[in-house]
Parts: sequence; C-alpha cells; structure tokens
Amino acid sequence: MTMNSSEFQAKTEQIERLVQRVSALSDVDARAAALELLQSLMDLHGAVLTRVVEVLAGSGEAGQSALAKLGRDPLICGLLVLYGVHPMPLEQRVRQALEQVRPQLRKQGGSVELIGVTDTVVTVKVASSGQGCGSTPQALQLAVEQAILEVAPEVNQIVTEGAASAGFVPLNMIQPAIKEGKEYEESAARH
Repeated sequence: MTMNSSEFQAKTEQIERLVQRVSALSDVDARAAALELLQSLMDLHGAVLTRVVEVLAGSGEAGQSALAKLGRDPLICGLLVLYGVHPMPLEQRVRQALEQVRPQLRKQGGSVELIGVTDTVVTVKVASSGQGCGSTPQALQLAVEQAILEVAPEVNQIVTEGAASAGFVPLNMIQPAIKEGKEYEESAARH
C-alpha cells in the first residue's frame, strides 16, 4: 500500500484520536488492555525497524546508500526518528537541510547560519540583505523552518536570531513545500 504525505498525516491523526478514545474509556481493564496492545505493537514494530536498519548498515556500500535514502524520505524519516533508529544524528540532518536551502536563500538575498542544536531545539541566524525576490525576513525564516522540519520532525522549536518579528506573511508562504512534484507537509511523526 503506497501512501502520500497527506494520507499518512490523516492516518496518524486517526490513530491519535483512537488513542485518546481508548485513554478515556471508563472500563479500566479495557483501557489497560488496549493500551498494552498498542504498546506491544509499537515494541514489535520498533524491534523490526531496528533490525532493518542494522541489516542495511552492515550490508556494505549498497546497504549504506539504501539506508541514507530511507533516512531522507519524509514518510520514513519520521518513523525512524519515532523509534530512535534514524541512521543520521540530528545535528547532521539539520546541517544538511541548511546546506540544501542555502542556494534558495542566496537567490532571495538571504543567508542562514546554524548556531546550535539540542535534543528538541534548533537555533539559527537568518540574515536578509533586502535584495532579491521574496526576500522578506519572514519568507527566509519560513524556508529555513520547512527545510529543518522535513528532516528533523523531532524538533519542537526553531529559534531564529536576526529575523524580524512575524508580521504579515503572504498566503503563498504558508502552503506546503513542493518538491519534485510531491507535496510534503510537516512530518506526521510529530503527532
């Protein structure tokens, strides 16, 4: 079954609603059994996903290449993060995302510098020369945030130094990013 990011997001929202319903059950035994079932499935999936990563990591250059490709896929990335088996450390993923967005920022008269990364917070400095198409500080900040969240769904906060406070943001700037003809939304794994 192939699923696009919108369908994936819808499924994760459905799961979240069902978990909330289960958590609200008045029957303590039913609630405990349902939550134990969910945890058992999560444990099983986590063990299998961990083993897949181990097998690919130990399969030479071809396995490493496949693992890297899986780690860059927006749907798979979130699951690898959820289970704690993403093959690339958070800071490295953030650095790569910033490298990929830099050409776009330069065209818009902007730049970005990574200041720091913690478990859930990324701090960047965004600068704008005011030259270039779409070069508002908010547009630059949004481009940086989208790039980071695509590869690091576990990030809860992106602190942007040097960006003006958010004011008017054009409607086209809040649409999901389009990449190679596919829509990407914030990773569903954040939910």
